[in-house]
Amino acid sequence: MKLSSWRVAVEVKVAIALLLGLGLAYLLVGIIIVTTSEASGRTLIMPVASVLLGGLVAGGLALRMPSSRFFGFGVAALLGLLHAFLLLGGSVLWLKLFSAVLAVGYIYTWVLLNSGPVRRYLLGDAA
Repeated sequence: MKLSSWRVAVEVKVAIALLLGLGLAYLLVGIIIVTTSEASGRTLIMPVASVLLGGLVAGGLALRMPSSRFFGFGVAALLGLLHAFLLLGGSVLWLKLFSAVLAVGYIYTWVLLNSGPVRRYLLGDAA
């Protein structure tokens, strides 16, 4: 499937990009923390999990699997709450700001997954 011929609503593309991009950004920050401090490799467990879960949902959305929308609700809620708690418990300002941006991004992903164009894309005329 060529990306130039992939004609879907912008909301679907943005939801897929957010699910992958937010997880990759979190992984990048985790790698920076591990390489610049004395943190252990276990610090990367949650960032890697967010990339895997976001990738699964994004792949399901790209393949038009209706169940991926419900799984996406769970992933967006879980990771949005995680970053909200990191925002509340963080002590470094830039890490708090980063967690706030990621929490807002996952909340917006939740909203996009519940939008009409995504439902029509996944369910067709049944939406």
